[in-house]
Amino acid sequence: MSSDFNKFNDIRKSVKDRTAVLSNLEALGLPEDTRALNILWMYPDVLNVFGGRGDLMALMRVCTSMGVPARMKRLDHLADAIPFEWADMIYYASGDLTCMEDILKVTLPVKDDLKAFAERGGMIAAVSSSGVILADKYVRADGTEIIGTGLLSMTMTEREKVHGDDLWFRTGSGMEVTGNQIQLLDVSLAEGQKAFGTVIYGRGNDGNGEEGARTGNVIYTGCVGPVLVRNPWLAADLIETAADAAGVKPAGGEFSLPDEAIEQELLSAEEARAFIRKKM
Repeated sequence: MSSDFNKFNDIRKSVKDRTAVLSNLEALGLPEDTRALNILWMYPDVLNVFGGRGDLMALMRVCTSMGVPARMKRLDHLADAIPFEWADMIYYASGDLTCMEDILKVTLPVKDDLKAFAERGGMIAAVSSSGVILADKYVRADGTEIIGTGLLSMTMTEREKVHGDDLWFRTGSGMEVTGNQIQLLDVSLAEGQKAFGTVIYGRGNDGNGEEGARTGNVIYTGCVGPVLVRNPWLAADLIETAADAAGVKPAGGEFSLPDEAIEQELLSAEEARAFIRKKM
């Protein structure tokens, strides 16, 4: 694991070579030409709040624990073309609201390609404020509107005050996720748009018991923490879904995340739930 961690930091700190790709093939004892799950890390120097970099590290760690061959590539500059044909998963970590308009300026011209990517089974995930990229629209505090890609039928409206608290919810598959919510935006789902989960404790989208949004392989959650670091079972679910759609198989033949690989996280989750129960 330490070798993967060092490679990750080499990429993060690199200045001259921004095309470096993080791979776990050597760690898994697989040849370099192995078909791997290709994860595209979107704009890491811009979408970098609430520990989002940790989510990408968690994805690689969980891939390795599951025996899933994986490669990760950064897309550093807004002017860079999105390599849709290469990617199997596109991950937007949380970013500041002030950068969303610029990201949408370069994303809207290729929104049909983004939708086609999702329709062929590609995974797209966005966390916290970066959900604006996938939304129908983002309404600023002054009432002005910024149109999103519309991959998820939701409107995100800037709040006058930030809401912060613990968050505990259950996904549609019954998986429990804990983390934090530092909410700058209320989220309103259009009729027919499914939530990602049901709130057990916390505010969720707008206090109505729903959390996030999901349509097929396109997912938004307002949970941070970082969410995949604290909930590696959620990372495993995303990986299995994306890998299965891409035809990527684990080295052991079956998708499985051993409990011994996430023992600390399981204990941490139980402590978080116990702490939250005291506030319920």
